[in-house]
Amino acid sequence: YQRRVREAVVSTQSTGENDCAAEAKGRADAQHALKNLDRVIKEKEFNAEEDMKTVQRLQGQIDFQNNKMKALRRNIDDGEAQIAVMQNKLRKAIGDVEEAEERAAMLETQLVRGGSGGGSRVTKITTRRVAIDVKKDEM
Repeated sequence: YQRRVREAVVSTQSTGENDCAAEAKGRADAQHALKNLDRVIKEKEFNAEEDMKTVQRLQGQIDFQNNKMKALRRNIDDGEAQIAVMQNKLRKAIGDVEEAEERAAMLETQLVRGGSGGGSRVTKITTRRVAIDVKKDEM
């Protein structure tokens, strides 16, 4: 009877040791998995921080380019305004030249007609025509 009790105790002890070893192995596996998950979490946090830094840097570049584009637009607007002023001045100058040519032609005609009588010397005045390549309807 003692033998059977001893065998039962040894068997129970062996089973308990096996259970304890399995439980220790399970605990070690869980700790290893926990370390791996902690490492993965730290990597993800680091990557998230780096991504935020990249986003902030890119946003700074976007803001810089937007400001640069606004300045270029202002320069274009200023240039267009200057072009409009110059076109108006050119139109006025063309009109002034045409009027001057007409007056010169009328004066030339008056001098040629009026100076031919009375034995006085005839002076012929010629005007130089200015060639302008700008068409009025293009302005």
